Order: sequence, then C-alpha cells, then structure tokens
Amino acid sequence: MRYYILTTVKFANECIEFKKYGSTNSNWLANINVGDIIFISQFNFKSQNIYGPFKVTMPLFYDKKIIFPSQKYYYRIKIEYDKLQYINETDLYLNGIDSEKRNFAFKLICLLQQNKHLHSICLNKQEGEFILDTIKNYGDNSGSINNKDYIPEYDKLKVDQSFIADKNKLYKKLFFSSESDLETFIIFCLKNQKNITYTSLNNILNIYSGNDLNNSTIYNQFIFGNAYPSDIVILNKNNINILELKKTGLKKDMISTIEKEIIKYCTYSLYSDRLGTNQTQINFFLIVLKDENNISLKKYLEDYFQKNINKTSNFKKYNFMIIEYYIENQNLLFRKT
Repeated sequence: MRYYILTTVKFANECIEFKKYGSTNSNWLANINVGDIIFISQFNFKSQNIYGPFKVTMPLFYDKKIIFPSQKYYYRIKIEYDKLQYINETDLYLNGIDSEKRNFAFKLICLLQQNKHLHSICLNKQEGEFILDTIKNYGDNSGSINNKDYIPEYDKLKVDQSFIADKNKLYKKLFFSSESDLETFIIFCLKNQKNITYTSLNNILNIYSGNDLNNSTIYNQFIFGNAYPSDIVILNKNNINILELKKTGLKKDMISTIEKEIIKYCTYSLYSDRLGTNQTQINFFLIVLKDENNISLKKYLEDYFQKNINKTSNFKKYNFMIIEYYIENQNLLFRKT
C-alpha cells in the first residue's frame, strides 16, 4: 500500500461526488494500485484544502464520460471513502508543532505547494501517515455529499500494457508516440516479474552491485527535493536508479534539457529526506530510442556527466549509462550502448 496526493485546481467536488479522479495522461496514475490511499488536494486562491482519506478500488481505466466541466481527464481511477474529512495546509503545520515535527511538516507543505500543478505526487510512508494523522486530529467533516451515478461511456476500458501498445500502434510502429506512454508502458511491465521487459531492464540494472528489480521499490514522477519530478526512480538498499525517458533518439536540441536533468536529479538525490535510506550509489540511466547515428552526442553526454558530477562524487558513487529501447514483436526491450 502506498500514499498519493492527487491535485486539482477546482474539481474536488466532482472527484468526491463521482468517486473518480482523472488526469490528462496515463502516466500520472499508472503506478497507483487497488488498496492505495489517496488524498485530494485542491489549491487555488479560495481554498487550500486536502480531502481524504480515499482508498483506490479500481486501477487505471479510460472513459470519455464528461464529469469534469469543460475538461477531459479521460484517464481515471475509482476511489471510495468511509468517513470523508478535510484539512487546511496550516493544519499540517499545527500537527507538526504538536508532534515536534515542525520542520518535517514545513517541508511537506512546501512539497505540496510547489507541485500543485502536477496531477499526482507520490508520498513516502512517513508523509502519508503524517497526513492521515493530521486528518484524524484536525479534520473537519465534509458535510452532505451529493453522490452521483457514474455510467461509463466506454464500459470502463482497462488501461494496461495492451491498451498502450494498441494506442501507439506498436504492431506496425517501432517507437512510442509520447514519453508519457513510454513511461506508462514501462511501469505496467515492471509490475510483472515474468514480463520480458522486466527481465530486459533487470539485466541492465544488474551491471551494478546489489541492484535488482526483485528487491527494489519502483516510483514514477518521483520528486527528490521540492520540485522537478523524475520519470522513473527505482530504489533498493544500495542504489538509487534514475531513469530519464526520451521517446526518440538523441537530438541536438535535447542536449541542454538533458544537461539540466542530470544536474538536478543527481544533486537533489544526494541526501533527499524523502528517500528514507542512505544509498551509496546513484545510477543515472538515459533511455532513448535505438539509433546507430548518435555516437557523437552519446560521447558528449558521457563526458558532460563525468565533468560536471565530479563536484559531488566525494559524497556518493555515480554511474551514467545511455540505454536504447526498441520494439520487437510488440515487446519493449533495452540494450546498453
């Protein structure tokens, strides 16, 4: 079981009344499973409320039924609640004072405020339990709720590996149409240890000592500091694996963005309070589409990493690897360049 904050600017009532939460892209909800605990955060100029707790009763599905006025949000999960309450962000701070965790509460508030534009914020256990405790001790009842029937337009199309493969026409195309779909596809594959993609990626992770998917926790859109979510993060006792995804092969106009991502993620992962443990090795994997003509750009990024991460190499051991993805018989596979 995991904890998540799902954000909205103005549709908290619709989420509560229909018991659904929707996002624009599939990756925001792909790693949320049945039984996970959800809090809905509505931050705008009128309110800064957090509603919950909700429990996920149906994982990601796709439906075009309009429940959010003038908005799409067709990728959805189903949520339920027993006793719905809400708190204000200041209640988190008050609970921090009462529990002698003021600094922790302040950092959590900053995390929520700085990422209110994201659909989903994955929380660690300590953060989730702290919000639960705050709701228990400071929460107000939501009052009368007008529960609304939900009759799906498409009979709730399940979003899974096959759905993403069909959407991206992997039966005839050899690449993904978007990085969000690539991310979602990887997340789904990593939920099944017998999946060929799982094995392919695990073989690459095994290059580094004590680095195995079977003993790891997998996050997507994980925030090391107070901002800048990384695509996929795989954590285990010894390693922090940062996977940055690109749907195409390397191109010159990507380089400046990749340089910034390398610096941000490698720096903020050094001693992130959100990790809970102190891994000794950080592995940065850049995943791009298979392309035999990117040798010079690959060499440039490898040199850039070595040159610019030296300033932090005294704290932890760093590794950098460019991985190419390719499609074979509609299966996603990886190879080390």
